[in-house]
Amino acid sequence: MLQTMREKSKSWITFVVVGVIAFMMAITGLETLAPNPNSSDVAKVNGEEISRFQLSQSVDQQRRAMIQQMGDRFDPALIDDKVLQESVLNNLIERTLLLQAAKSGKMDVSDTSLDQLILSIPEFQQDGQFNQERFQMVLRSVGMTPLQFRSVLREDILMNQMQSGIAGSEFVTAAEIRQLNSLERQTRDIAWLTLEAEKVRNSIQPSEDEISTYYEAHSERFMTDEQVVIQYVEMKKADLKGDIAISDQELRDEYHRYTDQLKETNRDKQQVSTILIETGDKRDLAAAEERAAEVEAKLAAGESFAELAKTYSDDPITAQKGGDMGMVEAGFFGDAFDDALAELEIGQVSEPVETEFGLQILTVTAREKATIPAFDEVKAQLLSDMQAQEVDVLFLDQSRLLADISFEASDLTQPAEQLGLEIKVSEPFGRQGGSDEITSNARVIAEAFDEEVLDLGANSELIEINPEEVLVLRVKDHKQPELKPLDQVRDSIVQSLKEEKTREQLQEQAEHLIVELQEGMDSKKVAADAGLEWSESDKAARNQPGVARQLLVTAFKMPHPAEGEQSFDRTELPNGDVAVIALNSVHPGEAAIDDEDQARMMASYIAAGNGRVVFDQYVRSLKDDAKIKIYEDD
Repeated sequence: MLQTMREKSKSWITFVVVGVIAFMMAITGLETLAPNPNSSDVAKVNGEEISRFQLSQSVDQQRRAMIQQMGDRFDPALIDDKVLQESVLNNLIERTLLLQAAKSGKMDVSDTSLDQLILSIPEFQQDGQFNQERFQMVLRSVGMTPLQFRSVLREDILMNQMQSGIAGSEFVTAAEIRQLNSLERQTRDIAWLTLEAEKVRNSIQPSEDEISTYYEAHSERFMTDEQVVIQYVEMKKADLKGDIAISDQELRDEYHRYTDQLKETNRDKQQVSTILIETGDKRDLAAAEERAAEVEAKLAAGESFAELAKTYSDDPITAQKGGDMGMVEAGFFGDAFDDALAELEIGQVSEPVETEFGLQILTVTAREKATIPAFDEVKAQLLSDMQAQEVDVLFLDQSRLLADISFEASDLTQPAEQLGLEIKVSEPFGRQGGSDEITSNARVIAEAFDEEVLDLGANSELIEINPEEVLVLRVKDHKQPELKPLDQVRDSIVQSLKEEKTREQLQEQAEHLIVELQEGMDSKKVAADAGLEWSESDKAARNQPGVARQLLVTAFKMPHPAEGEQSFDRTELPNGDVAVIALNSVHPGEAAIDDEDQARMMASYIAAGNGRVVFDQYVRSLKDDAKIKIYEDD
């Protein structure tokens, strides 16, 4: 309770609330704050219902988060609503299970811890101090009270505690780190023969028959891109602004509406100090009244309100400031609180007032009257706002008209003439899109290649390029994929055939060499017969300079050879060469921990990864043991 009061009075919280709330709402939706008893349910988790309202709100929040993240690149057509809804419902089920497990384990978050967390968030501070106005504004903007915010925040903390408690139980021992060090520092004696691709490639000359056969067998590789050329008419909100005229009388009428609204919302504010005597678990009402009477007696005897607040108030935040709550706006702490303040003159002290927090003794230290700006002060802003509103309405109406006319028209001539728009023509583009803003738009591409538009010659639906620009298109020219002439692709076919034959020959040669080596033939003779020379690297490390990365990767995957024997394998290098690798021996690395700080960092990193896996397994186990019913849509 103290916290709630502090949240209402000491607005450290405001813009952090936005971030925290946005995150939590994306997961939980608003039903946790405002349940809808009339909404149907979509799932039941161990008897606890998840409502359709909660799911729809969560899906909406997730979609908004995606829009914010992708910005101008966001395309609603690319979102699979079914997949999104299933993902969000799964998150809701998992959250419900985790909160149930926390409750079963008697986990909780103390008011003091909650207070400290809220006060520690830098975004809730203004100039290093808790700011009430920001706090109140943010909570009102999301339709929350401080008590509701505390409830959601408490749940979120519980979930984080569970995750950190389970995932944080993982650890890596010093012995494991030493074993990792040994593996990391392991070295190997290796040798290799390099079969050069370039020599083989240059010796290959595909025949005409081979080229023709390849051309016919892989004809799909040699097709031209399917392309379209579109005509389109676009409507931009900015082009409509010149059609908006606002008279002086309309401005004055809007000014009166604006000031009337200000009078309703911008109430007078007063700087208030309080001595809170909490009721509830701490003390009953009778004990609170007795303590309040003691405070009243001391006030009557002339003792300082601020000093008494430091001694008697149960709210540690206001108490340390002599009871100062900052500037308080009417309507935020309830009617009893507001009625008491309304009767007080500056400096006057109220009788104990019973509120949702307990008994409060109040005093007003200053008042701030709401100000109403003069007409000339806001005229320019009102004009801009009214024009923007009119343009929004006009743009919406004109967009709908464009959609309607285009749907009925056989081409774009009628909508262009009727709405005064220009018919534009694009450059050819394929299913991957073009290079300009219009032809690279995902919705434009999807509509241009839609069956009705592409094959039946219909005008497209209205396409929103961005919130201030829409268009309708039709296909002017459709270029079907065609097989390119053989002469045009001959060079690429020859190159492909050379690469295929080179790879085949090198792999066959490598396999032949490995068989000879495994049969015990002298390695030097094997190399000499093939016109090759062995390259060697004794005690090569995993990142040995001068040795190809792919060769090292393969060498360190090879099985340890028996005493006095060798292991053999092959690998293809990035330039097409093939290396035949001989692994002669393996040298264990030193297991010592040289740098304790680095070892701790490595252990933390590995433990964190293992912890995430363990937590995921824990959530799966909760699901396996739970009674979960998902209601299918009719």
